[in-house]
Parts: sequence; C-alpha cells; structure tokens
Amino acid sequence: MADALYFALKRVLTPIADLYFSLRSSGHQDLPAGPFILAGNHSSLLDWVFVARFVERPVRFVLTREFYDQAGVTAVYRQLGVIPIRDGAIELSAVRQLLATLGRGEIVGVFPEGQITRDGALLPAQPGVIAIAARAGVPIVPVGVDGAFEAFPRDARFPRPYPVRVTFGAPVAIPAAVVRSREGQVEWAAELMQRIGALREEAHAGAGQRT
Repeated sequence: MADALYFALKRVLTPIADLYFSLRSSGHQDLPAGPFILAGNHSSLLDWVFVARFVERPVRFVLTREFYDQAGVTAVYRQLGVIPIRDGAIELSAVRQLLATLGRGEIVGVFPEGQITRDGALLPAQPGVIAIAARAGVPIVPVGVDGAFEAFPRDARFPRPYPVRVTFGAPVAIPAAVVRSREGQVEWAAELMQRIGALREEAHAGAGQRT
C-alpha cells in the first residue's frame, strides 16, 4: 500500500513540478543499490518533492510531528512510510523505525538541519543522522537543492515558478565507531553540511543536466 500510494502521488506531482520549476538534476544516476540515507538542505516545504523526483525507489522521509500530527494527513503520511520525529530530535521510537526501514534495504530521506531556513542560509546539521548511519552501517548521500528557497520559502502562501536544481553527491561512509562518540558525530555533521553546501553551489552554477 505504501509503495502504491507513493508512486501514484509521484506520478501526479512529477510532471507538474518538472514544468512549474523547470527541474534539473545530476548525480542521481549513481545512487547506491542498497539502503542509504539521503540528506539535503532544507529551504522549502517542497524539498521532499524536488529530491524524490529523481530517485527511482521510494524514499521514506523523516518529518517533524509539527507537520505529521496535523488533522487529516497523519493517516496519509503513515501509508507513505513517513517517519515522525519530535522537534528535530530523534526519539527512541523514531530510532527504531529508522533502523528497521534501513534494515529492510530501503532509503531514508532526511533534512539534517532539522528546520526550514528562513533566510536561505544553511543551518548546522543535527548529529543524530550521523549516529543513525553509523549504527545502521549505511552510507549518507548528500544532496544540494538550489532554487527551492526562491520558489517557495517557508512563509510564502503559494510557490512561484522559479528554476530548481538538484545535485546528488557521492555516498559518504560513516565509521561504525562514531556511534559511540558525540564529538565524532558533531564533526561528521559539520562535514556533511559542507558537502551539501558545495553541492548546492554546484547546482546553482548550472552543473545539473536536464532530465
């Protein structure tokens, strides 16, 4: 059911997003075959659409309970396999669900900043994503999204037709020992955001090829 609903929604949104935002991407052809975590910058409520558009397999996105628990949509999120977290912090129930999802060989999508930027600038990454990757033994694929803030910033009522570019980077392997080191998680989180920032700059420069 989750996959059927996911792909039905994607079939509806893809042509609209492609046309309205002139979506382009690069690097998505080289995504890993097994389980991994997609980690992108968070500039818009539509970031999940821009990222998922170029991933052939379903992506189980992490969503804060601020949005997950809204009346009328929780059941849909549940059917889509969305993983709720509380206030940007990874709680125990979410950890179990994340590890189970990755253990099934699936893809988890996260926005490690933990919130949508209000001015377009990158925010520091929460180290929780690093701990999950280390514990699950899966790589993190950084993703840079450019144009999403201009197209649909958090406080806008409706998106505008602004070109959006998405660049997927090389998988980053997180050492297993990092799961026991808070300092190591913070360092890797900073490194991850640097890579995401570089990919966003690459996307801004027009390196992506039209798909």
